[in-house]
Amino acid sequence: MRTLRDKLTYANVISTLCLFLLLGGGAYAASQLPKNSVGAKQIKNNAVTGKKIKTGSISADKLTSSAVATLKGMKGDAGPAGAQGPQGTTNSGAYATVEAGSEPGFVGDHPGLAAVERVQEGIVCLTPTPGTNIAHPIASVDLGNSGAADNSKLVEPFANGAVTECDAGQLEVWTFELFGDPLKQERSNSVAFTVFAPIP
Repeated sequence: MRTLRDKLTYANVISTLCLFLLLGGGAYAASQLPKNSVGAKQIKNNAVTGKKIKTGSISADKLTSSAVATLKGMKGDAGPAGAQGPQGTTNSGAYATVEAGSEPGFVGDHPGLAAVERVQEGIVCLTPTPGTNIAHPIASVDLGNSGAADNSKLVEPFANGAVTECDAGQLEVWTFELFGDPLKQERSNSVAFTVFAPIP
């Protein structure tokens, strides 16, 4: 006992006391932290890793929009088919040969055109069937049914905004003859013609 007491020095006692206070005080501080006293300032950067986060503890509203955008679940089943849309109109062209006379009619087949009528001297109106596009008509004189084999007869078709004597939506055709010397152009019913409205 005397031997141990003889070896005790002031420095030994002080160093042993400091070591005890250091170890005991740290344990006390860790166990006696006030509730909610650790915040963002106390946590070092990168101190909290994925392994430290409890599964299912973070909801989407806690994530940034860019982080949410990266979240992808499994592809779901295809939804039911939608209702079928309405049947669209068929866009088709038309052609017909129209005879001369005061009450002209069609010569042969006339696909895309339903009716023909004369409204004035040298002016014929043709009614297209639904879905027929008559926006760009072309016409030529049918010399075989016009009683002439020269260039004394003319024909000119009109459509859409150029129509003046027929109803809106109809195809309007003017026919002419050349008379006299010098030649003079006059509208005439004696001109048969073929009209063609191609699909644009």
